[in-house]
Amino acid sequence: MVTLRQLQIFLAVARRQHVTAAARDVHLSQSAVSAALRELASGLGGPLFVPSGRRIELNERGRRLLDDAADLLQRVDDLVHRYRRGGAITGRVRLGASTTIGMYLLPELLAGFVQQHPDVDVDLQVGNSETIEARVLARELDAAFIEGPKTAAAIDAWPFRDDELCVFVAAGHPLAGRRCRPSRLAKERWVVREQGSGTRAVLVAALREHGLEAADAVTFGHSEAVKQGVRSGLGLGCLSTLALRRELANGEFVRVKVQGLDLRRRLWHIERRGAFRCAALTACLGALGVGGRPETK
Repeated sequence: MVTLRQLQIFLAVARRQHVTAAARDVHLSQSAVSAALRELASGLGGPLFVPSGRRIELNERGRRLLDDAADLLQRVDDLVHRYRRGGAITGRVRLGASTTIGMYLLPELLAGFVQQHPDVDVDLQVGNSETIEARVLARELDAAFIEGPKTAAAIDAWPFRDDELCVFVAAGHPLAGRRCRPSRLAKERWVVREQGSGTRAVLVAALREHGLEAADAVTFGHSEAVKQGVRSGLGLGCLSTLALRRELANGEFVRVKVQGLDLRRRLWHIERRGAFRCAALTACLGALGVGGRPETK
């Protein structure tokens, strides 16, 4: 008979790809982990791993089991939380967000949910869009919000909100408040986000529509660092208006009005295809304006 403990051990080994490392994670001896894997393989009619040097890798049967086991254990965990607390919403929600969303949008949106559900732990991880999507794919996050369209086939993505970037400079810059053509920007030095950032991808695509490249650029891995670079006179910046609300309002930064440069974009909500939504995640997404699973885009 297959047990939940065997599935927990299987997931630990699949994640580590190493029996000894997985044994430490599940607080068992190496021999006990190996025995559990043999029993699980026997119960399911065949081996689940193949040797690969000093590590072991999932075979086709193991890869199929990975999704089913992770889903089943999440459902069991959700059931335990609900029955122990008499139906109250409890547990842990692992959210991811690309930098702009995680820094300038989600904290405000999450505040009401956290106050209403104090027994739910919300873990928000922030990174660039590429990194966050990879963590969703690896089951390290339950759901996420990114600035660029998803790339992995196993990820489902739905529209979340619309956003717009703006080209900006420090007050006193020769282009401050001016209206210009995209070609004028090619002569300027840019302060931009790193490769893998959704913000950078939108800027690059918009410039290429006009046959331009932001070749002369200083690259930073965070929106706040981009703003500091612009403050210091390093060049033009391009960030979401969400990240610039305060500085544009107080006059520290000034928008450069670029004719014909389309910097509109859509923010996306992503989950791993077919992933189970526990009660805590469902409630949290509802508070963020995400309801039932919409039609896949």
